[in-house]
Amino acid sequence: MSKSDRSLKAKELEKYRESQLCRHELRTWYQTPLGQALAAKETEELEAILPSLFGYHLLQTSEHVDSSYLSKSMIRHKIIVDNDNKNLSGSLNMRSDASNLAIASDSIDVAILPHTLDVDIAPHQVLREADRVLVPEGRVIILGFNPWSSWGVRHAMNICYGRCPWKLRFLSPSRIKDWLVLLGFEIEEVKTFFYHPPISSPLLIKKTPTFEKVGGKLWPAFGGAYVLVARKQVSTLTQIRPRWFLKRRPSVTPGFIETRNE
Repeated sequence: MSKSDRSLKAKELEKYRESQLCRHELRTWYQTPLGQALAAKETEELEAILPSLFGYHLLQTSEHVDSSYLSKSMIRHKIIVDNDNKNLSGSLNMRSDASNLAIASDSIDVAILPHTLDVDIAPHQVLREADRVLVPEGRVIILGFNPWSSWGVRHAMNICYGRCPWKLRFLSPSRIKDWLVLLGFEIEEVKTFFYHPPISSPLLIKKTPTFEKVGGKLWPAFGGAYVLVARKQVSTLTQIRPRWFLKRRPSVTPGFIETRNE
């Protein structure tokens, strides 16, 4: 292995370790009053979506909070995948990277990515893996932080201080939509929510319902978080049958007019 290859490998390993650290820090942040308020709202949004989706297998990549909302899904077999097995729950857990899933292709009906794209070092590959494992007409549900909000402003201000979640990758819903469309997905729903200021204050936490009511009416596109639902489309090939034309021999020589003798 050359020196440049070793250097590249070392950088990739450093990014992977940083991603691991971000996962643990995000779980810790979700225990704060602001994190708990966001988790409650995310649970509410997922509980409204999951009952309308059906199938045999549900996959969730990573778990930062308690996944009690999965009980609202009609799908009986649920799998929670993470690259560590701490604080996990569910009927079956696997240790695997979201960018390299140890799951068969075309086998998952619903895939949930709760801030996976914000944390993982290879968000494009995560989406490609979700596309690979989903069955045709399967759904992917993505939770993310909205950069076009007051949370995005604080993210821009605190990105150099290395604090979670402000140091994470805030990918806009429009960028995620572009990536999904390139993979052949159809966007079914995009909704922003949680208009609470990015300040962990007990007094402001109590006013979360008021922020949601006012923000949803006055600036619906500028919530601190968003949920996106997309459906995997598979283009079917239509067989074109050859049309056989019988070549008729001309009854007259070209240039002459055929006449009848009566």
